[in-house]
Amino acid sequence: MDSEDDMHDANDMESLDYDDDDFYSGDTEGATIDYYSDYDDDAGDYFDDADKIESRRPEQNFTILKESDIRMRQEDDINTVAAVLSVSKVIASILLRHYNWSVSKVHDAWFADEEQVRKAVGLLDEPVVQHPNARELTCGICFENYPRSGIEMASCGHPYCFSCWEGYISTSINDGPGCLMLRCPEPSCGAAIGQDMIDLLASNEDKQKYGRYLLRSYIEDNKKLLLMLEVQIMMSLASVHIAFAGIALRRLIVQWTVALW
Repeated sequence: MDSEDDMHDANDMESLDYDDDDFYSGDTEGATIDYYSDYDDDAGDYFDDADKIESRRPEQNFTILKESDIRMRQEDDINTVAAVLSVSKVIASILLRHYNWSVSKVHDAWFADEEQVRKAVGLLDEPVVQHPNARELTCGICFENYPRSGIEMASCGHPYCFSCWEGYISTSINDGPGCLMLRCPEPSCGAAIGQDMIDLLASNEDKQKYGRYLLRSYIEDNKKLLLMLEVQIMMSLASVHIAFAGIALRRLIVQWTVALW
């Protein structure tokens, strides 16, 4: 009898031990797994949503242009006008500036009435003042006499010394972008002063300023380029905003995780 009672007691103990093991290994471990599983699901849902948002973003249908790219486009427009109208690049540039850097407007106006266009922009067919075989000329600003090699003239033929030209051009450039429409110093003359004379007569500093005005006028008058630059700026600002938002969101996730622990 004692042996049967001992066997029952042993079986009861084994059953109790099994139940305890089942309790600790089942419920407790299961609770731990459930905790991490819930967290992982939430985190997974978050990142899935983020991926969905990312996938719904519109494609970046714009081009980022460097300054060199813009200058190349500007040069291409000048070359196009020069080739189609059979004029120099200097004249093509003057025409484009007058018509807000629109190649099509230049072509339309030129072929509609070339004479009127020339008059409007200051392109003279022949000099207003002639200097046949003159060895010396008088500067129209300082009234000093100079050898022919010390005098420079626009297409009109009005003579000015190099020093007076440099001062006249410098004053105009320092006054602002209006220098891009520079005309002869003679008040009654409307002859255009092209970039070739700027390069020849202006100081290096003034040449650089003139070049910046020229590029800026091309950008401001070209709506497509301006739109590209605006989009580029907006996208840059948006990227910065998204980056800061991402940092803040990650901090919230960390704080939330710590609070759950």
